[in-house]
Amino acid sequence: MTGAFGVFSTISTAVQSTGKTVISGGLDALEFIGKKTMDVIAEGDPGFKRTKDLMHRNSTLSQVLREAKEKEEQWTTNEVTMETDKKTHYGLLFDEFQGLSHLEALEMLSRESEVKVKSILNSLSGEELETLKLELEHLKEAFSLAEFSEEEEEEKKEDDDFTKEITELFSQLHVSSKPEKLARARNTAYEWIRTSLEKPLEEKEEGEKQLEGETTEQINKNSIEDIHAFAIRSLAELTACSIELFHKTAALVLHGRKQEVTAIERSRTLSQMTVVLCKELSSLSKEFTTCLTTAGVREKADVLNPLITAVFLEASNSASYIQDAFQLLLPVLEISLIENKTELPEA
Repeated sequence: MTGAFGVFSTISTAVQSTGKTVISGGLDALEFIGKKTMDVIAEGDPGFKRTKDLMHRNSTLSQVLREAKEKEEQWTTNEVTMETDKKTHYGLLFDEFQGLSHLEALEMLSRESEVKVKSILNSLSGEELETLKLELEHLKEAFSLAEFSEEEEEEKKEDDDFTKEITELFSQLHVSSKPEKLARARNTAYEWIRTSLEKPLEEKEEGEKQLEGETTEQINKNSIEDIHAFAIRSLAELTACSIELFHKTAALVLHGRKQEVTAIERSRTLSQMTVVLCKELSSLSKEFTTCLTTAGVREKADVLNPLITAVFLEASNSASYIQDAFQLLLPVLEISLIENKTELPEA
């Protein structure tokens, strides 16, 4: 993974190894998200080229997202159907849910912590320095993202309660904030999917009774457009809520009082939480594409496929943003470890 301040990847990586998936923020989480290929995306989504171009610049993740948002705003301003287009622009929606603001605030806390860690390391020497370096290395090892089996994910899917799982993990951090907003956004998305899956079946029965196929075609067209728009909105909201949680966690860790849990324990918990969030994005994207396929059963492939590809792409981007935001927490936990060890006064 890149360091905390070379973090500007907008596509994430999943490395397959003996049936295990190791999330490692980089290039191509479509192996993790939807088994789609980069070639399909490059052909089906003009924005993919823009994303790759942005990746090679020396920017923070928030700068990349802000620039993308500004380009989307400029583009939609010139369109007659501006309000409709805005509904499917991830960057605008991500900002609408305050994702960009929380990401910038997290980057600031991370940057300040990194400077502080370097300053402390430069002030030490000899055995004291080596001991601290070793402890920081152990922290980094605990901070790495854990492995998970896709087969296990499928087996547990019916029994898993996302709200309970994420709440339990968050409680292990021993901070005052709670993931209620995140859980609510996730549950709203699944409730919408359940409702919309019933709707196309009713429309299909109605359509079979109609002599003219044009009305049914229009109903289905509107249905897949609505599903696609809500899918992009849900992914943006879930990602923004996740980054808001990371930001609040960083602030509470830095400004909290006596620690009830070690930095290494928090690292492991945050690693598990990131995996859970990325798995949830994978599951949600699959649910939305199933919904699109059901509603668009009468649509031509060149109409339906770009919408499905767009959902997988944004789910992949979302997983990358969450992983990059996770990386920003490392300097925060490093300074937390140092301050707890040396009993430094709060800044």
